[in-house]
Amino acid sequence: MLPDLAAEITSHLPTARFGRPLHVYERVTSTNDLAKGLAEEGAPEGTAVLALAQTAGRGRLGRPWASPRGGMYLSVVLRPALPTDRWSLLGIAIAVGSASAAESLAGMPITLKWPNDLLLDTRKVGGILVEAGPTFAVAGIGINAAVPPDLLPPDAASLNVELTTLVCEILRGVERALAMLPADTAGLLAQWRRRSATLGRHVRVVGREEVAGVAEDIDADGALLLRTAQGVRRVLAGDVSLR
Repeated sequence: MLPDLAAEITSHLPTARFGRPLHVYERVTSTNDLAKGLAEEGAPEGTAVLALAQTAGRGRLGRPWASPRGGMYLSVVLRPALPTDRWSLLGIAIAVGSASAAESLAGMPITLKWPNDLLLDTRKVGGILVEAGPTFAVAGIGINAAVPPDLLPPDAASLNVELTTLVCEILRGVERALAMLPADTAGLLAQWRRRSATLGRHVRVVGREEVAGVAEDIDADGALLLRTAQGVRRVLAGDVSLR
């Protein structure tokens, strides 16, 4: 653990709960796994785990997430006041809060590809992974920051942002966005739509089955509404390719 770095970040945190407490490590297998363990032990909402590198970081569908030193690998314990059938909105909120924070520091637009990617121009700069437990969820947020280009996949981008500042802004943005649930879900969805790099595009979604069509909207639960030759399809999860 790196208690000195944790104390430095905490001293600058502009949040009420998120990142309080904050556990910081030099290297871990996965911050989501550590956060899950803390949640199972009763850690309150907002408890966060930050690592300078991961050896077994993962994205959606179990895909490996490149986690070299220089990126931000952060997981937060959530205890949502939402019915479990609406927990899909957690990913929407975290994406909106993270994109807003990253954009404020980068000075460049950050857009969102449904369901969980942050884009700088057309390249992936970050991703969200929300994993549910029996009474909690864990939100993993990975953002490339000051990562050397040769350590990133060719379709990825990196922000030139100092880690302490990025962590503080991300935690503030996520706390604010999650506070919109459930009272201002419509406002949250409107913010996601404004940042969307998916809506209005021809897309292919691969999940339990493959579906292609025009991404028309997201519904009140954050599901993608896809206009296909057979009519509108509601897609809850899948891997999206933009055409």
